Amino acid sequence: MSSRPRNSTLLDGLIAALLALAVLVAATGGVDIQAGPVSLRSHSAWRVLAIAASLFGIRVWRSRSSEPGARRPEPGARSPDLVRLCLLTLIFLSIGYWFKFLLATVGGADSYGYATAAQQLASGGLVAPAPIAEWLSSPDRLALASPLGWAPWAGGNGIVPKYPLGFPALLALAGSIAGPNAIFFVPPAMGLLTLWLVYRFTRRWGDTTVSLLATALVAWNPVFLTYAKQPMSDVAATAWMMLALYCARSPVRAGLAAGAAFLTRPALIVAGGVIPSLTAALKCRPPGARGRFRDALIAGAIVAAAVALQMSLQAFLFGSPFASGYGSADFLFSLGRFPENAAIYARQSWIAFGALWFAALGAGVWVLRGRRAADILAVAAAVALPYLFYIPYDHWETLRFLLPGLVPLTILAAFGVTAAAAAVRVPAAPALIVVLFAVVFAVRSERFMRASSVWEIQALEARYPLAAQWMIVNTPPQSVALAMQHSGSLRWYSGRQTLRWDLMKPDELASTIGELEAHGATVYAALEGTEQQEFDAKFSTELARLTVDPVGRVRNVLMLRLKRR
Repeated sequence: MSSRPRNSTLLDGLIAALLALAVLVAATGGVDIQAGPVSLRSHSAWRVLAIAASLFGIRVWRSRSSEPGARRPEPGARSPDLVRLCLLTLIFLSIGYWFKFLLATVGGADSYGYATAAQQLASGGLVAPAPIAEWLSSPDRLALASPLGWAPWAGGNGIVPKYPLGFPALLALAGSIAGPNAIFFVPPAMGLLTLWLVYRFTRRWGDTTVSLLATALVAWNPVFLTYAKQPMSDVAATAWMMLALYCARSPVRAGLAAGAAFLTRPALIVAGGVIPSLTAALKCRPPGARGRFRDALIAGAIVAAAVALQMSLQAFLFGSPFASGYGSADFLFSLGRFPENAAIYARQSWIAFGALWFAALGAGVWVLRGRRAADILAVAAAVALPYLFYIPYDHWETLRFLLPGLVPLTILAAFGVTAAAAAVRVPAAPALIVVLFAVVFAVRSERFMRASSVWEIQALEARYPLAAQWMIVNTPPQSVALAMQHSGSLRWYSGRQTLRWDLMKPDELASTIGELEAHGATVYAALEGTEQQEFDAKFSTELARLTVDPVGRVRNVLMLRLKRR
């Protein structure tokens, strides 16, 4: 079969992108996306459709005129072109949702922790000073001065990032190249890399249709779509693992990618350990051959170096190579959690992906039975294994931990769908089945995320900069805010110092406020939602010694002015 002309492929991509834009505009009421100097604004789906229709007409005319004298194609002969166009449209539509609902705010523990860790790395150090802790007499003063995403430094007077530094290093690199706002575009950039790797990896085993289907199913995986648009490490870890799988024939590249995945998400240590064995196996050398052992040794040595680096960082930051910002290994992992976690992941996967995805996965395992399916299943199982013993969290978003394994599994599902479709001996039916499956999966995912309020996160997260703006306008620069959920965002957006009220002992509130006032600080509390009830219950005795004035409210964030009587 002759290859497609490059200009036709580009034209197909442009038509698909315009169709996706039209659907996005119609579904969401308009698009207004700003990415640095590049902006995209559209509020008329019909106008975009008209442009797409014009280009499609040119595409049809060119395909016919390129073969003068050729017969009119048989019914269904154009099916591959239409399948390609439909799948490309779904892929671009998913990407459009990423940027339409891109989360470009620093708010809770994850986004603040990663963003400020990137800043700290860019400054050339790992330990940040905590001068406000010097004002306090509490034995836990460094913990009180540690906003969400940070922890006291094991080595002395300072605070350090809680999270693994692989993802912050990526953010720091992006920020140094394209400016501070570039950090928000790292997750979608890694998402695009993942989709490209899925396509290229699947193309080794199948044709364009199954490769595009796999890419579309990954793009519309609700977990992947949710985390491709917010500053968290899940999609970056997935991209690194997919790169390791794609480069498995090269021990150096596979080892580097697996090492990067581990430094981004240390729980991927088991999955990283599987890559050297795949590197050896995929060389297709006789069992026991010296070169095969050498390749596994090279990849394994690179992964081991990443493990050694991570353990050294943990020893420096938290006092033990087996400790982390999340807690000790024996606190995080327990054999007794296996039954509960296995049930959670099975149930939430069924809820998030549906019966069709599982049926396609089973068919894909059958179609690719043998070494190919075994390799993918081994990677997926290695990704999931540590989390079967992790602290349970019964929610569909806990599936983000498994995302580096779910993406390869989706490739198997794509093979299952195309094989089932090919078994139908009716003209154009296989093409229709493939497109219908992808569309049904995408529609189901969109409805699932809408019901889960995923599209509302961008608007909800706006409360962080709004609360900080209130602090800028209504409080003196030397004020200090007692906060929990806003302990990081208030620092980021307003420059105010914060202390963690949730880590204070119940009898420390009045004395802490007195110490802050002795240093000229005006003290406030920023309490979100149910935090007000928790704050009142925890400090019920201490509040009698204070004057407490409600001075403002920003959405669901209550602002209190606190001072000693």
